[in-house]
Amino acid sequence: VTAKEFKRFNNETVPLARLYKRTFKSDEKFEVDVEIAHFGEKPIENAVPYWKIVSHFGTTILEEEFQKSTIPIGKNIPLGKINLETDFRHSVFYDIVEANSTNTFVNSAYQFKLVVGIRGTEIENDWNFWVYPSKIESKEPKNITITHSWDEAEIKLKRGEKVLYIPRKADLDWTSPPLDTIPVFWTRLMNPAWSRMLGLWIDKKHPAWSQFPTDNFNDWQWTELVKNTRVINLDKLPKNLQPIVQPIDDWNRNYKLGAIFEAKMGHGKLLVSSFDLENNLDERIVARQLRKSLLDYMSSAKFAPKVEITSANIRKILFPTRIMKRLDATTDIKEQVLAFDGDPNTFWQAGDQKLERKNQEFAVHFPKSVPFSGLVLMPRQNHRDHEGDVREYAISISDDGKNWIEIKRGELVSTFNPQKILLGKTVNAKYIKFTSLSGFGNDKTTAIAELAIIYEGKKLPDDSSDLEYKRVKSASTDIDEGVNVSDKKP
Repeated sequence: VTAKEFKRFNNETVPLARLYKRTFKSDEKFEVDVEIAHFGEKPIENAVPYWKIVSHFGTTILEEEFQKSTIPIGKNIPLGKINLETDFRHSVFYDIVEANSTNTFVNSAYQFKLVVGIRGTEIENDWNFWVYPSKIESKEPKNITITHSWDEAEIKLKRGEKVLYIPRKADLDWTSPPLDTIPVFWTRLMNPAWSRMLGLWIDKKHPAWSQFPTDNFNDWQWTELVKNTRVINLDKLPKNLQPIVQPIDDWNRNYKLGAIFEAKMGHGKLLVSSFDLENNLDERIVARQLRKSLLDYMSSAKFAPKVEITSANIRKILFPTRIMKRLDATTDIKEQVLAFDGDPNTFWQAGDQKLERKNQEFAVHFPKSVPFSGLVLMPRQNHRDHEGDVREYAISISDDGKNWIEIKRGELVSTFNPQKILLGKTVNAKYIKFTSLSGFGNDKTTAIAELAIIYEGKKLPDDSSDLEYKRVKSASTDIDEGVNVSDKKP
């Protein structure tokens, strides 16, 4: 940012516009209260405030002045109210559409800028906003398969067809984190959390955006899309695959993430979006417009992915994170449900830092025996000092919950990353017990965010349920000192 740009919103005198939102339907009115904060040396005499709406092409569409007045020293001083008596389908908006675009305003979205300033001065401020069609009058292409199932996508791609794959959140492994709608103040190192994001990089020159105005960063219209979205960890995919939308991970973890990317698979063409492009589209107008823009792109000759991937590449990023629930796992200790609910932001914790450390047992049982080849453990995600991390462990199985056979013993590392424990073979069991034998340093507690089996049985029905991940505050020993952690609720 340049000094001149910075001073528009951070200066001794700053115009203020109370936009209650940044995305509008084309049949909505535009009403904005305008104020100013002035902390200059003296009042501004005979000030003439003005406002204008500027198109993304730089053309002024509307411009008016507020009443001339003296602006005193102070904050939140009213200047007036912008109240367009008509909606965004007014002829002045059509003029800018017809002059700069071959699209019709019915199906296209446009970016505008509200500018507020004082005549004869450099005092000026601005706000981007977006207008989306109130309705989209078009039929979706029939030659594109839209699916949540990779099994279905794989079949279609082998036939040389086009596929828009929207993976379910619960089908992505735990290295594919949720996006965060708030910026990073403390980093993941100082204020750990599973969800972390430093913004989005967007390939704005890509033809996928023909009907979706965007810059190369996540401006306000992306907020609707980012909310409750998990993105895909691309570290296991070919290194030359560059996503169209790349969330920037916290550098302490530094995953290569993708929210939208494309690839070819044999003669098939694949576009992947982890953004929800299906639910509540009448209200989620940004998602609806993005869906249209992507499908129009996929229907065009411009849809020609360059990077080749295999089905095995995609399967590396998938893991049924709610496998325990899908297999009807239960536990005798109510709190332990938090360790297999599919949400790493919740966790089971046991032990007391004031007492001697003792082994902690986590046991689940299934309605019938299940085949598995290992476990995946997701450590607690929100403690700066990794409180509760398991070092030495033992895994036992049983057919009746009384007679146990130990099948694995080993050590884990202290990390926020998920850890696989492979058995080297497939075993069958109705009861599984994971025992925490030791921790790290003087830690007397055990904490598990998620524990899931690596299932080797018959294919289960698709998990159509959705999951909204809970938020959890970060913690550290200097905050928790003197608190009985066994009594804490996550």
